[in-house]
Amino acid sequence: MTLQIIGVVCAVFVAAFTFRVYNSADQGTGQTRRQSIIEAWVNIAIGFSVNFVANLFILPMIGASFTLGENFWMGWIYTAVSVIRQYAIRRWFNNSIQRAAARLAGRGT
Repeated sequence: MTLQIIGVVCAVFVAAFTFRVYNSADQGTGQTRRQSIIEAWVNIAIGFSVNFVANLFILPMIGASFTLGENFWMGWIYTAVSVIRQYAIRRWFNNSIQRAAARLAGRGT
């Protein structure tokens, strides 16, 4: 039951975070926040699917057994971590590219 509660909390958090980012005002050039969260979700959807299936085969090999429901809710916990991680890395990378481009443009004049 605890796993389900944590999973639901993570699913609600991911939904709220996605809604907030998707509807936020974009600033600057480069990849927008909306594009970053869409990219993160495409990556997460693929990763969630691969992880869910892999857990069905790999975990029993090491003696761990989970129901499909437990596997699903664990996936949501990992998804919450992954969405935040990937979005933060994408935004950091995008900002770094923009700063580097600005520095290069400043040196050229």
